[in-house]
This record gives sequence, C-alpha cells and structure tokens, in this order.
Amino acid sequence: MAPVDPHSYSDSTHPQVLHYSLSLFFHFPSTLINASALLTLSTSYCGSISLDTRSLIIHSVIDPISYYLIPFSLSPPDPIKGSLLSIALGGQSSFIVIYSTTAQSSALQWLSPPQTFNQTHPFVYTQCHPIHARSIFPSQDTPAFRIRYSARLNIPQELSAVMAACHVERRPPVAGEAKLLAGGFDLLWADEGRVVEEFTMEHPIAPYLFAFAVGEIAFGEVGPRTRVYAESVPSVLDAAAAEFAGTEDLIKQGEKLFGGYGWVRFDLLVLPPSFPYAGMENPMMVFLTPTVIKGDSTGAHVVAHELAHSWTGNLVTNKNNEHFWLNEVMSLMIFVTIVYPLFSRPLLLYL
Repeated sequence: MAPVDPHSYSDSTHPQVLHYSLSLFFHFPSTLINASALLTLSTSYCGSISLDTRSLIIHSVIDPISYYLIPFSLSPPDPIKGSLLSIALGGQSSFIVIYSTTAQSSALQWLSPPQTFNQTHPFVYTQCHPIHARSIFPSQDTPAFRIRYSARLNIPQELSAVMAACHVERRPPVAGEAKLLAGGFDLLWADEGRVVEEFTMEHPIAPYLFAFAVGEIAFGEVGPRTRVYAESVPSVLDAAAAEFAGTEDLIKQGEKLFGGYGWVRFDLLVLPPSFPYAGMENPMMVFLTPTVIKGDSTGAHVVAHELAHSWTGNLVTNKNNEHFWLNEVMSLMIFVTIVYPLFSRPLLLYL
C-alpha cells in the first residue's frame, strides 16, 4: 500500500476514480439518503481497490455490465478516517456501489421546519470540508485525487435542489432509472409527488468541494454571473441580494489581477443559521451563513475571501490534507489584493 494522504485510505498504486455518477433519493422522514454510485476508473483493474467511507451502510457492489455481485469488505471505523471499503475487482473499469447514509453521516445537516427561516419545510445541506465527502458517497476522499461527477437528486416536488455544479434540468422521475436502490426505494423513485434535479460537474475538483442543499429555495439575480439563493422568505432573500449586489465588481477585480474566472458561475447560497462556517468556497456556488448579512454590504468581504479560493484552493489545491494551510494563506493574500482597491475603510477591519 502506498498512501497519498494521512487522512485517507486512498492508495497511489490503485487506479484513480475519474467520474462518479450518483443517484440520490432523499427521504426526509428518516433523514437518510438511499443511493447508488457508478464509479469509473482511469483503467481496468484486477485486485483490491481502497475507498474512503464514513457512517455509510454498504448494501452491495455490482458489475454494471453483468450485474454480478462483486466481493467487498468494510473495516471497523477509525475515529478520524472512517471505514475502509475494499472492493475485489476482477478486471472491471467501473462498478456500482449501492448504499445508504446514516444519522451519523458527518457531511449532512438535516433541519426540521422549525429550524429554518420559513418554518414550513425541512432542509438539508452538506459540509464536506475537509474530509466528510466520504460520508455521502464512497470515494478517494483526498485532494490528491480530483473528481468529476453527475448527480440525480430525487426530492419532494415542493422543494428545490442546488449544487456546486452545473444544473442540467428539473424533471419528473423515470421508473426504472434507479432500479438498483436498496430497501424498496427503487420503487419509490417514480412516486407521485417526487421530482428529479440533475447536475453535472465536468471540471475536476477536490472531493471536499462537493456540495448540495435541498429545501424551499428561491433566488434573485445580482449580476451576469451571480444569483443569490436563499430560503423562499422575501425578507431573507431581499437582504441577501442587497448585501451582495457588488459581487460582479469583486469578480472583475480578481480577473484583473489573477486571470480569467474559470468556473463560469459564481452563485451564492445563504443557508439557515445553523451553517457552521462564515463561508465555504464550493465552486460555482459559495455557501454562506446569514450572519454575514449586515445591511451595509460589509458581508461582501466574506464573499471576496471565498472568491479568492476560486484561484487558490479550487483551481490550484494543496496536494493532500497535511497542507490545507496553504489554501488559506494564499487565499488571504489574494483576498487582500482584491478588496484593497475597492473599499475605502482601513483594510485591517476586514482581516
């Protein structure tokens, strides 16, 4: 074994997982996701491949061509790294993992209606930084192995989903498109009252930048590359749109200094108050706490810091989790150079 990261079971002698195709059924009553993941490797492989998991129930691993079961084992959990999922491949270049999340899945925060702004609908969001993507899907959960993915999120039709990815479409579910889901959820996939939101991320990202949210979500346009998303509560959405109205100026200043913005969109999602970070630099959609909305546009400085990560952290990333400090140090330097020409107040107020 040749580990590439002290916080991952990933092995540099194994093929890299280049693409994940995820089908996720959100069951709010049990606060669980029932899922399948098609993993495509860089090459066919004979031998055992190692994946990171945390608090996942692995139901089966399947050959996508023959539909034969593939042997696997799941180690006892390590308190830091979670459990090693070892899959015994026999020359396959792809395989399907059928699994479910649990109440202990550390990346998922499920909120009941009283915990939200609108008080009427549930909400769920992710926080995969730094090593929590493995609690949503089995993965080589280290910045050393970048990923592409596509995702189908099956949710109640009264809700909406957003991802740090390109939105493809919102459509009715199709019977049979998730036929391998366990626990009878393959049959529930096309139930009345469900809808599928599809997304794709074709730009390689570190796994910790995987992100989604599901709830009663609305948006407002604040620039040619930016929408502000928030719960469908006018006072929250209007305040967020006003606070971040100058986002395009920040993007242009960053491009002037560091080259073109490479992620197409720079959308913002204001989450319910329980979100534990000031901001999280998920590509294409930054996650923000509502506490940065001050009413005087100073919350834009948090946005500027997350924007800085678009170049240092998201585009150029630390090799592994030993060196995460590099992301923040370099992004702080870029943040300073972005905000200094645009704001008249002493810069130290924003550090």
